[in-house]
Amino acid sequence: MKKLLLAGLMIISSAALADKPAKSAAKDKLTGEVVDITCYASHAAKGEKHAACAQKCLQGGMPAGIVADGKLWVVTMGDHTSPSTKLAAWAGKTVTAEGTRIEKDGANIFEIESVAPSK
Repeated sequence: MKKLLLAGLMIISSAALADKPAKSAAKDKLTGEVVDITCYASHAAKGEKHAACAQKCLQGGMPAGIVADGKLWVVTMGDHTSPSTKLAAWAGKTVTAEGTRIEKDGANIFEIESVAPSK
């Protein structure tokens, strides 16, 4: 009975570990353009021409992303606050964010600890 219980606990532990996102141990930098994911996904809107719209969308709470290295990165904040309002001022501009890259269920996620305009 003890062996059966131990085997069950090991299976549950393995399943719980499999659900955790793959985080890189070292802090990383990501340099790219801030976009609102809704407009970017629906009609590839980005750049200076879309900056005012993206800013308005981000201020309204639409999800934020960074387009870098040929990928769209969904962004979250390490302090669990909304990234949209913090990134709205940089909509359509290039920033460098420091944080952690996370890959979960095929999604590219970047958990930001700090962000600044790119030089």
